[in-house]
Amino acid sequence: MKTRAMARFLGFVLILFLVSSCGAKNIGGPPPELKPDVANRYVIGPEDVLRIDVWRHPNNSVTVPVRSDGKISVPLVNDIQAAGLTPEELRNEIAKGLVKFIEDPTVSVIVEAINSLRITISGNVNAPGVFKVGGSLSLLEAMSLAGGLSEFGDGKRVRIVRREGAEEKMYQVNYNQAIGGEDMSQNIRILPGDSIIVP
Repeated sequence: MKTRAMARFLGFVLILFLVSSCGAKNIGGPPPELKPDVANRYVIGPEDVLRIDVWRHPNNSVTVPVRSDGKISVPLVNDIQAAGLTPEELRNEIAKGLVKFIEDPTVSVIVEAINSLRITISGNVNAPGVFKVGGSLSLLEAMSLAGGLSEFGDGKRVRIVRREGAEEKMYQVNYNQAIGGEDMSQNIRILPGDSIIVP
């Protein structure tokens, strides 16, 4: 009887191992290092409020919130991805969409309310939650907001979920090496909108 129970338990452990190792194939190592101008530029995020002005076309000028799916609705262009873009990049995308209807459109994008400067830290940390931030910060700074690893946290496989344009990417870093000073390249920049998951 004990042998059967042990065999079932080992089988369960093997399945968990196979599932976790298969999933890891889709996870990259640390994200590429950002240039200072990229790390410090403002990137639009969900719940920001944007003012879109189309010169000489007041009917196409609107104030809109960025939805949870990262998109906004603009007259004639309809739904367009805003989250993950800078105001300048969004302006260019809207102008491209309007060129079918308006000759040489001049568009401006103004961020009227910034509501997306936050990060989420979940999993095996002492104080998981959503934290407002003033801009980018290091992994060590971010983890200190959540009180560091809990007793059962696996610092070797900390995962970062980051929206890049229309898609989300997952990266993996070794927090233990960063906090121990062994490999400071693991102390990556955390951007507003990132989610940190500690297994």
